[in-house]
Amino acid sequence: MSNLSVMSPYMQQATAVPMLLCDFYKITHRKQYPIGSQVIYSTFTPRSNDLAPHIDRVVSFGIQAFLQKYLINYFNQNFFARPKQDVVEEYTDFVKRTLHINCSGSHIAQLHDLGYLPLKIKSIPEGLSVGLKVPVMTIENTHPDFFWLTNYIETLVNVSLWLPMTSASVARVYHKTLTAFAHETCENLEHIPFQSHDFSMRGMSSLESAEVSGAAHLIAFRGTDTIPAISYIEHYYGSSQLIGTSIPASEHSVMSAHGIDELSTFRYLMAQFPHHMISIVADTTDFWHNISVNLPILKAEIMARSPQAKVVIRPDSGEAMAILCGDPTATTAYEQKGLIECLWDIFGGRLNCKGYKELDPHIGVIYGDGINFEKMSRTLAGLKDKGFASNNIVFGVGSRTYQTHTRDTLGFAVKATSITINHLEKAIFKNPKTDNGLKKSQKGRVKVLTLDHYVDGLTANDDFSDDLLQPVFENGQLLNHTNFDQIRANFFSELEQEN
Repeated sequence: MSNLSVMSPYMQQATAVPMLLCDFYKITHRKQYPIGSQVIYSTFTPRSNDLAPHIDRVVSFGIQAFLQKYLINYFNQNFFARPKQDVVEEYTDFVKRTLHINCSGSHIAQLHDLGYLPLKIKSIPEGLSVGLKVPVMTIENTHPDFFWLTNYIETLVNVSLWLPMTSASVARVYHKTLTAFAHETCENLEHIPFQSHDFSMRGMSSLESAEVSGAAHLIAFRGTDTIPAISYIEHYYGSSQLIGTSIPASEHSVMSAHGIDELSTFRYLMAQFPHHMISIVADTTDFWHNISVNLPILKAEIMARSPQAKVVIRPDSGEAMAILCGDPTATTAYEQKGLIECLWDIFGGRLNCKGYKELDPHIGVIYGDGINFEKMSRTLAGLKDKGFASNNIVFGVGSRTYQTHTRDTLGFAVKATSITINHLEKAIFKNPKTDNGLKKSQKGRVKVLTLDHYVDGLTANDDFSDDLLQPVFENGQLLNHTNFDQIRANFFSELEQEN
């Protein structure tokens, strides 16, 4: 019980001790490596998409922010800038209190004296994607006394990077899918940057999760309601372009505050934003009454607005296909038709050059209730089957898109593949006989020759001049700062090459 009541006298600005940003078992690994160990080299690799087969490639993202936030800022502020005695005692007291191991903390003192993290990290340029099993990052120590540090940060690397890379990879698949339907049913791709709108912040596991995942979304799209993601990008990357934006939108508290008769509420909201696009949630009381009765009454007022002041209807309940594309088993004609066809009947539109219907630009639809890849794809296919272009719908993508994943979704892992002992480097690897091949690691140092192919079995003496893994961090310093515009350029240039 005494453990539970202890309050550390050493903590100053952070609840997590920098030298304890790891799993417990990492603490004793330093003594478990062979005597004479000098260099440990590890890779960070997405190994499998078995849990998400629609994600066929993995986007490199979040590395620069991770390096700056944790390996530089966090360690400088909470470790190197503090008195050596404090950080050593903080570490040794914790180890004794929790593991009942007496530790001198000399390796912690030695690192503090050095004044920086002696690590070298290389990565695939952010925004580019690799094939599965291709390493996206490598880590090695640069000082022989700190061989243990390479895999000591494994836990921190995993917890910090699997989410931004997974979310960026999800956004990539969404962008490709939306683009494919646009090529089939639309005259251009102008709507794509805003067709997937990030609603996920409230459903993410933490503010940091919302920041990094929301930033990943913004590589592929411009539409977002996750405001902190924009600030995160501005802080860690910078940009000279529009990072993300949104529009005025109502919620259920607004609608219910005005009363059950939503006709007057629609009018009130339209009057508040006469020159701006506005999204109005339409199912607080009776969705189909709003569509079949109130919208025809409001038609002239909506059509009198500028097309830039479009009124966007937002359903927020029900089954997406039934609401948007219609339910043939429903009892009313408008429910059988679905929202998109009802809006066509009310407001009209145009038949584009590919033969698909596009709603009048004064009216639009956004749907964001429980959207995931399968639901989005089925809805787009349903609209196409009914003769409607894919640009008639915007998807609000929330936690069902970005929070349902784990590190296992793409099988991310850090594995040591090379060790130098007494100046002799040798390849090491993991290949469990009881495994199905998922956990088999590379051997030796690796070199990525193309975004789909790497070679392993190398040593430090080999030629790495053609390696796509680029140095991004060395001895406490960030190398080759990348801004968000370049990340987007990498992302879209690769997509264009695929098309």
